[in-house]
Amino acid sequence: IILIPVWTFYLLGAWHGSTVSGSGVRLYPLLAGLVSFTALLGAIYIINQITDRETDRANNKLFLVSHSIIQLRSAWIEAAMLVGFSFAISILLMPIAFTVILIISLALGIAYSVEPVKFKRRPALDVLSNAVGNGILNTLAGWVAAGAPIENLEILAPYPLAVASVHLATTLADIEGDRANSMKTSGIVLGTRRGTVLAAGLMVAAAIAATVAGNRPAFYASLISLPLFLIPARAAKREVGATALLLPVKGATLIFSVTAGFLFPLYIPFLAAVILLTRLYYRRRFDMSYPSLG
Repeated sequence: IILIPVWTFYLLGAWHGSTVSGSGVRLYPLLAGLVSFTALLGAIYIINQITDRETDRANNKLFLVSHSIIQLRSAWIEAAMLVGFSFAISILLMPIAFTVILIISLALGIAYSVEPVKFKRRPALDVLSNAVGNGILNTLAGWVAAGAPIENLEILAPYPLAVASVHLATTLADIEGDRANSMKTSGIVLGTRRGTVLAAGLMVAAAIAATVAGNRPAFYASLISLPLFLIPARAAKREVGATALLLPVKGATLIFSVTAGFLFPLYIPFLAAVILLTRLYYRRRFDMSYPSLG
């Protein structure tokens, strides 16, 4: 499920790239790039779960590694295999620029999760690295896969701002568990009140950047997402629960994904199948409802 934003912003980047270049979307390189980038991000997310297993246990999330359902050795092997698979596809089938994006993405993903750098525990850098990884490198991967030249990239400016807004909201929901494990994230430094206001402000900035850049899909997605960020931001000094804090995260992810679905109609049934099969797997394997809107 956490790969959905990866696919969404990749497709948005591909659509903009094909529009700017006027070349149209070529299905074969688009899918090859998507598989390659998905494998790489899958490896990065596994590494993140390995290094964050204590905080994930405290925050009661991502339990496969933190609760030893998947053993550490197996997780490392899978991560290594995914990295190799990703680069094999890129080197054989994709432009050199795509492989460069993979290298930068892998380096950033490791820096985000692994000591002594570990951007995840450094205020501002945690949000910034996610904005760069999912908002810039991700959309650039789609852009390059569409065969577009590396120019006129200002059209992509709203996406890192939108990603930063969403990621900041996730750090607010994890404050309790992160603090218990001596983490110092942006959410902990800002606190719930200032953090929710800043997250809403970043989504406003995304809408403004979309207006300036002439990016209509990003403008409408940001504008429709904004009220969801205003709900916890307007809570003032009242205590905001994790459910309310995660509402803008889930809502904005859905809205941007639907936006990508308007541009690539087959994306919607693909997402529906992924979500339904994921729910079926977790129901049969763990007797739990995941993903859920609650």
